[in-house]
Amino acid sequence: MLRVLSQAGIAVSPGGVAANLRELSDVDITASQVEESFGALEAENYVRPIDDTHYRITDHGRDHVKNELGDDAPGYID
Repeated sequence: MLRVLSQAGIAVSPGGVAANLRELSDVDITASQVEESFGALEAENYVRPIDDTHYRITDHGRDHVKNELGDDAPGYID
């Protein structure tokens, strides 16, 4: 999820993230599951909501993607 948000560079809805993960990595995930995960990611300061339905990655989240996630992680777009 963080990789998708990082590469998008824009705020994305849980449905948008779920659709991209399903398309790019064959992960069977729903918008509800993504929204639940965003709650945990927000608690760790990796994402922040910009309104009731869209989330954007924080600088802390972007640093985590850059330093901790490999290029082959789900959501990587080459």
